[in-house]
Amino acid sequence: MRHSVRILRWALLGIALFVLSCSTNAPSNRGTLQKAVDAADETSTIQTLRTIFSAQTQAKAIRGSYADFPGLVDGGFLDARFSNSAPTLKGYRFSMSASAGEFSINADPVDAASGRHFYLDSTDQAIHVNSTGGASRSDPTL
Repeated sequence: MRHSVRILRWALLGIALFVLSCSTNAPSNRGTLQKAVDAADETSTIQTLRTIFSAQTQAKAIRGSYADFPGLVDGGFLDARFSNSAPTLKGYRFSMSASAGEFSINADPVDAASGRHFYLDSTDQAIHVNSTGGASRSDPTL
């Protein structure tokens, strides 16, 4: 009986240590769970950039010009999550510069330790990425 209790205590200690290691939020030692969440948010952000590119392509074809986020929402090309000029989704803040003939979009993590920075513009569908700061056209593509 005493042996079973000792094994149970060690098992509980092991579980507690595992949970603590997965939930640490120190930037230099992000937990496994947080890393998985960050990766999922990054994947969602990449898909959102592609959706925005598609919305801009439709706006240009139908209205003859690109639009900012509120203009894309008003035109029915994006949903209400994009109603303001710098929407935040899944831990990323999106910003856009748009004119009649061109646009560019940046997606930056709200928490700098949680992901990479992305850039996309009207010249092509390539998404550029920067691990340390705001991305631009000169950064490598995905």
